[in-house]
Amino acid sequence: MTQQPAGPTLLQNLRSRKLAQWLLAYAAGAWVLLQVLSLLIGAYHWPDGVLRIAIGISVIGFFITAVLAWYHGERGMQRATRTEVSLLAVIVAIGGLGIWLGERGRDMPAPALATTASARPAAAGAVEKAAANSIAVLPFVNMSSDPNNEFFSDGLSEEILNSLARIEGMQVVGRTSSFQFKGKNEDLRGIGEKLGVATLLEGSVRREGERARITAQLIRASDGYHLWSETYDRTLQDTLAVQLDIAEKVAGALNVLLDDKQRDRMRKAGVGNVDAFITYQKGLKLYEDAHAKPRIDLVDGLRLANAEFDKATSLEPDFFEAHFAKADLYEHILQGDERSQSDRLQAQQEALKTLASAAASSKDEQQRALTLAERQMLSDDWRGLSALIDKALKAPGCNASNWMPVFASAFGRGDALDNLSARARVCDPLNRINANTRITVALHTGHAQRALDVLAGFEKASGLVSLPTSKRAIALTMLGRLDEAAMELDAVNPGLSPDTHFMARVVLDRAQGRSPDEIRARFKSLERVAAKFSQWRVAELVAAANTGDRDEANRLAAAMDSRPAGPFLLAVMTTSCFCGAPFDLDATPNFKARLAESGLSWPPPATINYPAAVKSP
Repeated sequence: MTQQPAGPTLLQNLRSRKLAQWLLAYAAGAWVLLQVLSLLIGAYHWPDGVLRIAIGISVIGFFITAVLAWYHGERGMQRATRTEVSLLAVIVAIGGLGIWLGERGRDMPAPALATTASARPAAAGAVEKAAANSIAVLPFVNMSSDPNNEFFSDGLSEEILNSLARIEGMQVVGRTSSFQFKGKNEDLRGIGEKLGVATLLEGSVRREGERARITAQLIRASDGYHLWSETYDRTLQDTLAVQLDIAEKVAGALNVLLDDKQRDRMRKAGVGNVDAFITYQKGLKLYEDAHAKPRIDLVDGLRLANAEFDKATSLEPDFFEAHFAKADLYEHILQGDERSQSDRLQAQQEALKTLASAAASSKDEQQRALTLAERQMLSDDWRGLSALIDKALKAPGCNASNWMPVFASAFGRGDALDNLSARARVCDPLNRINANTRITVALHTGHAQRALDVLAGFEKASGLVSLPTSKRAIALTMLGRLDEAAMELDAVNPGLSPDTHFMARVVLDRAQGRSPDEIRARFKSLERVAAKFSQWRVAELVAAANTGDRDEANRLAAAMDSRPAGPFLLAVMTTSCFCGAPFDLDATPNFKARLAESGLSWPPPATINYPAAVKSP
């Protein structure tokens, strides 16, 4: 019997049909198309479902290509071996199973990400070191043709942030830091590194009348991988439900479990009235412009902002942020040199009323304690103030206060205040006001190196070029590095605070051993430039105290003591002297009485080792 020649082996069939070449060419083409599609999805905020469908089609196409390549040669189905048919059947089955599992995975919680043993570090570090449940909510992009709808998209972003911040186990970056990336096309990994977070929530809002399409997507900062996304087509009045749903879905994607208590806390944290948070965002823009733009008068700009805040609180009475922001206007009027006594008295009354409303509307223990402490230090009754400050400093949380840390640094609370500011930095690492407050407290309590470290850390985290500052000059003076301090101060642009620059010059002159007459002559020749934040009465008091003119220092302090909230002003001004008590208590009876009832310590220590005053010839 003639023996039939052996058929080709499986490997020979693969070679003859050029299966590898077909599949490699297909894989390369599909990969390029998916990359292009991924870029389009990111640019136009299409839902992730588009990419999943495209991947599914690509996988199916892969197996179709394999089948076509196998039977493309001269051999037909009738010549295929049983082994070959079985192999193709297995390949198709595996592909189908993969697609099915992929679709099932869309509705399953995302796998837990790697966590660190401790909370997110205070310094913004590499993304891989951030806690897996740390997140920043970037401002949602306004896709509407009307630019005013940006207030709606900003408000929605902030409300989602507030909802997430109420979830136990979530570490959420504050608005000031996350909104610094608004309108910037910055790499997500770089944003994650600056903010010290593992994930980013971004999205877009397209509003048409009373309806809005809201798209949100949760992204892993380390590689840009989309962990979750969803699109909502809702009315504006459904916004609260949308923000709560987004917060819940984000928590689920990060494996953070929610209970009914946390959901209730999230609902109470949100602003239920959409018009209220839109109006608040308008006020916030005016508030920021009043502080930042040199051509806008500070008080006039803040009055415009407060008109919007008033509208917001009329729509949403328990709107803490709007109440608290309003108080800033009255605090600046109290500090202004040229205001009348009646204006100051009215400002004090309005500040007390506004801060009381803010404290009553707050749902956060630490926030409420900080607000009550700030309110009392502006009042004419300091009974129990020391205990209230200690309570605020010990309360858990990472809220930042406005004037309370600067005020309290005059009364020996340096380390506790630095702890408060360090915690605030964890939640809001790029907040310039927090950093400046922490530097001021460090300098006033004699921690010069700490001040330099905080300044350098903030500049590095923010990616800012290091610019000369009066505060760095003071720190160098405190450390005895007088030549460096002089070079630093000579390079400073006085900008919005020429009085602050001059006070630093007085301190350096005294540290260098210049005579009192020389320092006074410099001060008298100085042009009193009116600037946004200038306080020349404080500068005069610092100059008098540092040149040994105690009578003049007492006269200026007595005038300040007689103002509404005068004791508060005197406590704050001591942070600019570094000379211990710059005036005698007997010259300031109002301040003396408030100290006696407060339990606060006095005097503060001198934090610069000045040489003996040089006698004038």
